[in-house]
Amino acid sequence: MRAMNTLIQTSHEYSHTRILKKTLLSLAVVLALTVGRVNAEIPMLSWTPETNGVYDYGTVPVGQTVSQVFTLTNNGGSASAALTVSISGSPMFTVTSDACSARSLGPGKSCGVVVQFDATSSGQLTATLTANGRKELATASITLIGTGAASRHVYWTNSTYPGSIGRADFDGQNVNQNFITGTASPFGMAVDGSHVYWANFYGGIGRADLDGQNVNQSFITGYANPAGVAIDGSHIYWANVNSSTIGRADLDGQNVNQNFITGLYFPNGVAVDGSHVYWANSLQGGRENTTIGRADLDGQNVNQSFITSPRPYGVAVDGSHIYWANQRGDAIGRADLDGQNVNESFITGASSPYGVAVDGSHVYWTNSNYTIGRADLDGQNVNQSFITRGSDAFAGGLAVDPE
Repeated sequence: MRAMNTLIQTSHEYSHTRILKKTLLSLAVVLALTVGRVNAEIPMLSWTPETNGVYDYGTVPVGQTVSQVFTLTNNGGSASAALTVSISGSPMFTVTSDACSARSLGPGKSCGVVVQFDATSSGQLTATLTANGRKELATASITLIGTGAASRHVYWTNSTYPGSIGRADFDGQNVNQNFITGTASPFGMAVDGSHVYWANFYGGIGRADLDGQNVNQSFITGYANPAGVAIDGSHIYWANVNSSTIGRADLDGQNVNQNFITGLYFPNGVAVDGSHVYWANSLQGGRENTTIGRADLDGQNVNQSFITSPRPYGVAVDGSHIYWANQRGDAIGRADLDGQNVNESFITGASSPYGVAVDGSHVYWTNSNYTIGRADLDGQNVNQSFITRGSDAFAGGLAVDPE
């Protein structure tokens, strides 16, 4: 009897389970049909191109514009009714062409809107592009991102008295020999994200804004005929030719130390990286027994003969190499940061080069024949006339806007 009751109970449970499964299946079918019917009755708008609801214009140089066509598509089952397209957020994003507004977008239909990003300032900017139909659910939006990057330039010193600071676009165009005037035989040149600096051989360290305004020819005084100049995130350094020292001050021009490093030999070019200061000893012991020196950032562990080179002048450094203007050899020299693998003729064909600079893709140098040369970081694609200065002034220092 107990076995019979168990069998009856199991049979009932099995029956209930089957009924429950059938009920859930029926509900799922009804739900799917309902959703399909609802989707067939409403508009479903979407923008392309996009990635997770975002479109990124990328990095655009300040002063340039980029346009993008956005396609609005109705993937639903009914028309949107009259559409309105709007954009909110940064005013640097503007709709320049609109084929969607006031239009009813039918099922499977598309229309286009052109949005222009105008990079008038540096930094990341955002906006939202929105389309709304007269029907309640007819809406779509996309986030727009654009990053403005400050326009980059090449700077140089026209050193023949009284001299000037020259500037050209990063591609070598729009040469301006008198970008900054009122100098006093400027030699060394440096630039950071906010200022241009130069060494007035007869007047101290000068500074100006990147647009050439707010010129201060005596930003740092107490000089001894400064030549090279370099900067890092906290200090400015310069080579005092007559006192054979490296000077240093805070970036605001305070805490001047004209004898930060001593014992040099007619120093000219100076460069700095995250761990060392480098300089060119252009004359040593009254003879052209010349070297490139190095010291720690605190001025200690001075090595006046870090690299031996025939008459180096300008010095530059990047994350893997040190470069110098080998004036006697009409070449640009290069070595590893530890002073090994010295190549005095890394780039040849220069004309008594003096200044040298480096960025993430190129090496630059000043030639005595009134040109500025450029080559790839591996020394290839040499262009000795990348910039033709069109001036008979001697070009000393050289700098390139940071990336």
